[in-house]
Amino acid sequence: MVRIAVVTIALVVASTFAACTLLGDDPPANTCKSDLECFTNVEQCNLDAGVCEPKPDAGVP
Repeated sequence: MVRIAVVTIALVVASTFAACTLLGDDPPANTCKSDLECFTNVEQCNLDAGVCEPKPDAGVP
């Protein structure tokens, strides 16, 4: 009886992880057309490449 409960719990946990993996969204694309589409304080839009890039002083306190 205990073995059936353990197997059932293991199957429920495994199926939960599988469902989360399959249904999870991809991370957002790093594309932009203006600075408003990037993280405001630390990134700016490189209009030539169309991607968000760190500002030159983003890591300096």
